[in-house]
Amino acid sequence: MAEKLNLGKALGRLEQIVESLEREELELEDALRLFDEGMELIRVAERELVESEGKVKQVLVDRRGRQRESDIDLDANSGEE
Repeated sequence: MAEKLNLGKALGRLEQIVESLEREELELEDALRLFDEGMELIRVAERELVESEGKVKQVLVDRRGRQRESDIDLDANSGEE
């Protein structure tokens, strides 16, 4: 991966790879090359998500006007129980 991929680009390319592997009659060597590229893209996406998770904070203002940061509870807004 010569260029630094963002999460969107990594996921887009990963989707292309999956479609190619599912649809095309590929030589084993080509399929393995695509599989290897896909695994690297998964690692890139995972790193990006872990880094983003560390940055995602919600600023809450309490009654006294003080601001504090806390982790966002994604499950609280999902409507799933």
